[in-house]
Amino acid sequence: MVYDEEAYQYQTPPKSPIPAAILTSIITSVVVFFGLRILEDRGVIPRGKTADGAVEVPSLVGVRPDQARELLAGRGLLLTLSSEQEDSKYASGTISSQVPLPGSQAPRGTSVQAVMSRGTGQLQVPNLVGLKGEEALKQLANLGLTPGPQKAAPSPTVPAGNVVATEPVAGSPVATKAAVTLVLSSGAGGKPVPKIVGMRVQRARKVLEEAGLTLGKIKYGYDEDRGSNVVLRQEVAEGSQVAPGTPVDVLVNED
Repeated sequence: MVYDEEAYQYQTPPKSPIPAAILTSIITSVVVFFGLRILEDRGVIPRGKTADGAVEVPSLVGVRPDQARELLAGRGLLLTLSSEQEDSKYASGTISSQVPLPGSQAPRGTSVQAVMSRGTGQLQVPNLVGLKGEEALKQLANLGLTPGPQKAAPSPTVPAGNVVATEPVAGSPVATKAAVTLVLSSGAGGKPVPKIVGMRVQRARKVLEEAGLTLGKIKYGYDEDRGSNVVLRQEVAEGSQVAPGTPVDVLVNED
């Protein structure tokens, strides 16, 4: 048998087109990326927007909700406040995290879910003005705050026994278990509480009655430097304005 060398030649297998396709895809992606950046720089495409209708999600972390809404509105996005949590990195009332993340792409109309920071273990003093004293005390306890010593002040508008103010004032940031003083209304015609410390009980009773007040509960203590039945302490401070007939509790020196 005779072989025809011209007819029989070694056939080189064709090169795979896959590497070339990958390289082409990479080049195309790079060209598109930098092409969009050039169009943004020249103002052809608004910055943060892409040609396919999606927009870049801005960073909302550390800003307040009203500022976040303005940032999102310019890109056709919405804001939803999903929850609050304590966060030592961000001030109370600012956004501490978000979904979608900053820099990601999202269709216009997407709602960005944001978490609000409460700061570190801080609460706000509630507005208790107008509430009865008992109800105000319950609200303080429910919030984890401690009632401080009560005060009294006259008020032409708030009924006697209801809250006219708090110390600190409503809205103040305070730590958990912080003391909050309730200032209760003594009514429109408050009576000033006289000083009865140092008086014997009978004399203190008379002075209170002359001031339009009454002697309240009597507790006993001991002070060797004071005489028998002398008032050591009065529970409503001298000069406080209280409603007529208010009882003033006292601590009396025991025999």
